[in-house]
Amino acid sequence: MGHDRSTRAPSPAPPDAPEQAATPAGSRLSPDAFRIIVGYVLAIGITVSAAVIALGFGLALIFGWRTSIIGGPPGPADLADFGAMPSGLLAVRPSAITQLGLALLLATPVARVAASVVGFALEEDRLYVVITLGVLAILLGSIFLIR
Repeated sequence: MGHDRSTRAPSPAPPDAPEQAATPAGSRLSPDAFRIIVGYVLAIGITVSAAVIALGFGLALIFGWRTSIIGGPPGPADLADFGAMPSGLLAVRPSAITQLGLALLLATPVARVAASVVGFALEEDRLYVVITLGVLAILLGSIFLIR
């Protein structure tokens, strides 16, 4: 009953547990932790975007693409026009909800590259920070500047 647990040696990791990679001196983020974080960014982005797209499609099957679920006026018929998405979301139109899911899906790789910039900065790897910032600039430029 009166056992002192502070003197016991820590139990070894289970045989099926992944090994922790050693971090270089001065580094705050191990390569394994970096890969896990980037993997979570991708998995969460894809899961959330798929759920939003599925919600939009389901609502479209019930109410129609252009109909407002809350009784607003019908929206534009052009589903490729993302300019009407904010007003469509306020009117709760299935087309706008689906467009939001597609926008989230397109934003997922951008978020992955942004997470990589942060990861490389935490590792203090200036070369890869600069390279990844260049990739991020190209991605953002292609989304917002090239039409």
